[in-house]
Amino acid sequence: MTQDETNIEKNELKLFNSKMKQLKVGIFGSEKPSIFTQILFYYGTLISFIFGLWSVISLAILKFPNYIKQHKNVDVEAIIELRGRELGFINESFYANLENFHLYSCFIWLICFIFFFLLWRKIYWASYVIVGSILVYYTLMLVILGSTYYVEDTTIFDKTTLLLLFVATIVHALIYRTPEKSTNPAKTEN
Repeated sequence: MTQDETNIEKNELKLFNSKMKQLKVGIFGSEKPSIFTQILFYYGTLISFIFGLWSVISLAILKFPNYIKQHKNVDVEAIIELRGRELGFINESFYANLENFHLYSCFIWLICFIFFFLLWRKIYWASYVIVGSILVYYTLMLVILGSTYYVEDTTIFDKTTLLLLFVATIVHALIYRTPEKSTNPAKTEN
C-alpha cells in the first residue's frame, strides 16, 4: 500500500468516527443525566422494546393467519375464537378486538420508546407522556378486551414490569417535576 492510500483510509475512519460522535450527541446530548434517570432510561427502553416487539409480532400473526396455517398447520383464527368464547366474547368480535388492541399497542410503545430518549435529554415533561401512555395502554386493554382478559391472559411478567415502570416513572416525574434552573453566576436577579 502506498502512503496516499493509508492516509485516505485514516481520513475516512476519522470522518466516520466524527459523524458517529455527532449522531451520538444528537440523540443523547452532551451531558449525562442523573443515575436514576439513566436506570429508568435503560429499563424503560428495554421494556418498551420488548412490549413493542411483542405487539408487532402479535399483529403480524393476526393479520396473516393463513401463512401460519399453511406453513405450520396451526389454525390461529380457531384458537383465538375459542379463547374469545371462553372469555365471554360473542362471534368473531374477540379476534377483531385483539387485532385493534395490538395495533394501538404498537403506537403506544413506539411513543414510550421515543419519549425515554427525551427523558434522557432532560425534557422534564417526557415522564408525564410515558405515564399517560401506560395508562392509555391499560385503559385500552380493559375497554377493548375486558377485565377478564387482564386477569387471566396477562402474565405476571407483564403486570410486574409495567407496574415497576409506571411507579418508577411517577417517582421520576415527582423528583424532576420542573426544568433545571440556570445556575449561571453571571445572571443576577433585580
